Amino acid sequence: MIVVPDGYGTTLTRPLDALLEAIRPGLTIRYRCAASPVRKPGATTRALYNLPPVVALTGTAADEWWLRQADNSGIKPLTHHSHPLDTFRGQRRPTGTPPQRIRHSRTQFDGTAAIIDTDLLRTAVLNGVGRGKAYGCGLLSIAPARQTS
Repeated sequence: MIVVPDGYGTTLTRPLDALLEAIRPGLTIRYRCAASPVRKPGATTRALYNLPPVVALTGTAADEWWLRQADNSGIKPLTHHSHPLDTFRGQRRPTGTPPQRIRHSRTQFDGTAAIIDTDLLRTAVLNGVGRGKAYGCGLLSIAPARQTS
């Protein structure tokens, strides 16, 4: 457990109600998500290629992962950019067991998208996307796209 000393920093919270209420099908939004894209190969594939249970994705494979996640989050990307971020490394200490190493390779996805399913998008904004949410991965940030005249 990490203990942050008093006075270490400040926090600011803002309600999401107005943003969530403004979500409607067809609206164009800007999005950003720093996520931990992974694939879980089946037992046969793991044995055949000597792979771990969870494989971090990079490059085109990470982009394909994001496009699937975006669809499952109720948005259809119109523009898409990605770049790798530093890998998160740490330890998890479940009660009564030895520490476990934690590693989350991260990629940031940015772009514009059309909203296709308001309920899925609200859920993704409130609950996050993918693995590693407890370590700061998967926060989906959205904002209305600026209209160009």
